[in-house]
Amino acid sequence: MTHYSPTAKTLALLPKFTGFLSFLGSTYIFQDVVIHRKTVHRVYHRLVLGLSCSDIIASIVNILSTWPIPEGSDGVYLASGTTQTCTAQGFFNELGNLATPLYNASLCVYYVLVIRDGWKEDQIRTTAEPLMHLIPIIVAFTIAILGIPFTLYNNSGWLCWIASYPGKCEGDTCTRGEHADIFRWVHYAIIWSAILSVTVGMYSIYRKVRDEERIQSQEMDEDAVRRGGKSKKVAIQAGVFVGALFL
Repeated sequence: MTHYSPTAKTLALLPKFTGFLSFLGSTYIFQDVVIHRKTVHRVYHRLVLGLSCSDIIASIVNILSTWPIPEGSDGVYLASGTTQTCTAQGFFNELGNLATPLYNASLCVYYVLVIRDGWKEDQIRTTAEPLMHLIPIIVAFTIAILGIPFTLYNNSGWLCWIASYPGKCEGDTCTRGEHADIFRWVHYAIIWSAILSVTVGMYSIYRKVRDEERIQSQEMDEDAVRRGGKSKKVAIQAGVFVGALFL
């Protein structure tokens, strides 16, 4: 009987619980937007719908955790799959985990256009919204699809993702995923670009609200403006929005 370390069991079981909680949250948002169909006519709710769909994909991948990894993989608890199931999980893992932060960036752009720049709904719908959907979808699908011919999706420890096979192989010694390191750099470059854009966007909104408060303080009672504390509230909300991307 094979014995597995506590770490191996934790890596296999913990994502199932966290992934399930994430799945419940995203599914609730999805059904709330879809059932109340009138809300889908707003740009904001369509962006939230796209974000929820991508997060549902990523959550299901986490729920599966080690199950799709080829059976018999050394030290992997509950590995029950094949190379094909591992490839499928890796594809959807990359798709969901790229589309989610990119949709967060799109949502941030929406906030910037509405709060900082004062754009109207119709203007956003016709000018900016197509790109808000196309960029996350095209970028995520392109990178995810490229992983298939390059045989990038292999056992990465606790699920199937971009990894070389056998583990720690280099160049011609790899039977699969010899370009894994390059694609991982591309993946993280996209993720950090999204995080940076959200950080800059949220900060620009905070600056806008703070500057408006200063103008108001010159025109009315400064104590009343200070008690309102809009800029502080915006700063907290912006911090939560950006912080969520790191989780």
